Amino acid sequence: MRSRNSGAKMDRLDIKILSALSSNGRMTKLQLSDVVGLSATPCWERIKKLEKAGIIRGYHAELDLQKLADVSYLRVEVTLKNYSLSVAKKFEQMIQSIPQIVECEAILGDIDYLLKIMSSGVDDYLQIIESVNGQEQIDFDYKTLSISKIVKVPSQINVEEIYDYFNCDL
Repeated sequence: MRSRNSGAKMDRLDIKILSALSSNGRMTKLQLSDVVGLSATPCWERIKKLEKAGIIRGYHAELDLQKLADVSYLRVEVTLKNYSLSVAKKFEQMIQSIPQIVECEAILGDIDYLLKIMSSGVDDYLQIIESVNGQEQIDFDYKTLSISKIVKVPSQINVEEIYDYFNCDL
């Protein structure tokens, strides 16, 4: 079931701005205003409104780390054996301190977390997972899934289609 987002009020011009910026975050204000069909000042005001609302969280370069270093990605399903809010908080704090863990998502269901780990190989991965597993008061089971190919990334999302799907009344 689709539901309406109760967040900031947006119109088609806001969605066009978000779509353009998600495709090219380096677009100049002038280029963006041309794409959206607004003059530069109103376009800039809308961007600031979207930033203030937290809809635009930042501007980043999308890096291909595999071209920077010889790395592999692995997904790791983690189930805390002794789950409690305090243990979960300790686990999340610990994950923040490990740079090779590039993503961590809390999951509803049979597992508690889904990690994305970057490693230089099996030995490196085992060292990373053992450093996590060696923490006191955090006992967990895990399952490793090796990523063979990245098929789709968030930057490929069509913002207008997603917004239309979840907000049918525009």
